[in-house]
Amino acid sequence: MVKWTDNAIANITDFIDSARFDTENTAKNYMSKLVDYIDILNTMPDLGKVIENKVFNYEIRQLVYKSHKVIYHNDGKDIIILAILHSKMDFEIVLKRLKKGLK
Repeated sequence: MVKWTDNAIANITDFIDSARFDTENTAKNYMSKLVDYIDILNTMPDLGKVIENKVFNYEIRQLVYKSHKVIYHNDGKDIIILAILHSKMDFEIVLKRLKKGLK
């Protein structure tokens, strides 16, 4: 089962909130399709690429959807969506911030 962290939900909300008023519906549609896309992890949990990292002591994966990266962890029971990142964001900095927020 796919589960979302508060951080991942906040990432989507922030993306929609930061859209200009005239593109808000476009942003909502884009994020809706991204969320639907993520559901594939229910049947193919190891689809994403394993990400080498020194921040977490467990394996994290990355699934790419257009200009966003879905960062997740398969704990053997559930798929935990950790973050939704724009591809231009510095990945290592985001991981460090993410770890602080997940404590």
